[in-house]
Amino acid sequence: MMGEQVGRTEERTPLLVDRYLNIPRQTSPEFWSVARIEHIRRLAATGRPAYVWDPCKEGSMRVLDRLRFRRELEDPVASADGLEVPDDVEVGCEIAYGRIRMSVPLYLGDMSFGALSGVPNVALARAADSTGVLCGIGEGGVHPEVAKCRRIVVQWASARFGLNLHLIRLGEGVVIKIGQGAKPGIGGHLPGAKVVEVISRTRRIPVGTDAISPAPHHDIYSIEDLEQRIWALKEATGKPVFVKVAATNYVAYVAAGVARMGADGIIIDGHGAGTGAAPAAVRDNVGIPVELAVATADAMLRREGMRDGFTVIAAGRVSSAEDAAKLMALGADCVSIGTAALIAMGCIMVHKCHLGFCPAVITNRIEDNPKKVLSPEFAQRCVENLIRGWSGELKLILERLGLRRVTDLVGRRDLLVGIGLREPTLGVLGVEGLQ
Repeated sequence: MMGEQVGRTEERTPLLVDRYLNIPRQTSPEFWSVARIEHIRRLAATGRPAYVWDPCKEGSMRVLDRLRFRRELEDPVASADGLEVPDDVEVGCEIAYGRIRMSVPLYLGDMSFGALSGVPNVALARAADSTGVLCGIGEGGVHPEVAKCRRIVVQWASARFGLNLHLIRLGEGVVIKIGQGAKPGIGGHLPGAKVVEVISRTRRIPVGTDAISPAPHHDIYSIEDLEQRIWALKEATGKPVFVKVAATNYVAYVAAGVARMGADGIIIDGHGAGTGAAPAAVRDNVGIPVELAVATADAMLRREGMRDGFTVIAAGRVSSAEDAAKLMALGADCVSIGTAALIAMGCIMVHKCHLGFCPAVITNRIEDNPKKVLSPEFAQRCVENLIRGWSGELKLILERLGLRRVTDLVGRRDLLVGIGLREPTLGVLGVEGLQ
């Protein structure tokens, strides 16, 4: 009897995590500060705007945080308390030459099943369906419940993990991933510790094997090769095709090439964008901020006559509706959020994602008999509320700027001013400066 008890794995009902953990004390500089986390949590809890002008930017040295809307300098009151969200301001838009309608210009960034622990993947996709935004599924196949959602975008990455004709025909479009902001030029990596049985089946690799995506696609070594892939995917799916690249010094030329080769849009992923598996030397020293990349790409596309209808999506440390508004004024049509969405579901930035340990059970290693599981209802509700609160803040910003449609904000550099930025930086951004 005793031997039977020792040999038997006792099934248990996992604890559903449906509330936020306390934010730990941050002992080193962190972009995702306590103030930024608390702002996102407030939106996720209420679905209502918290601020017009985001106070979290104060004291930051990030270039985007040192840009201000001229209107803010005239009327710096930040709080949205007591303000009614205007009904006559339109934040919906169309992207990919009008083929995809967005309720808010918000793309929930590509985070794979395996990097996330399953429930977050489903929550993001379902939240995209219910709110009318888009959700990238990331690399490595698709969770069965995510495959049932409509507003997803499938990623075509260099390793082709789990991809087949059925999968690429799901959802609203396809993203060819060339690079990502956290680690430009070195491909992808899901550590073997997180490749459990279900991920093994999804990605079609052995259990415990590192899922490594090579830096180049095995069939894309030139801009002409990229053109062939773009049109092959268009013909196979009948869907729009985007290209995701890391933000580097040559991104303007890359954007022009991507547009000329027939893609419907480009996702520019800026320096500092999140992934726990990025080597620190690359994460901290390669790539440029997304605000500089978007400004140069938009200017190049306009100069070459390829801007109309082509979509520019800005990603990388997008933390608030004000960040989104500034990036759109610099030339983006839409913004992508990844870390902000994870924070809405409970992430507390302990930076252990790649190890399979996550106190908020968002990026933890998937287990057969887990002690804790993220509540699906809680996760989905938080993301939906984040999107609604974000939309409300964006409407309040547009109202302050005297604009009635979010599309009227795209490329309006004249609405911005740089505070304490050097002339070369101002020149790249295309904005005037104040000292």
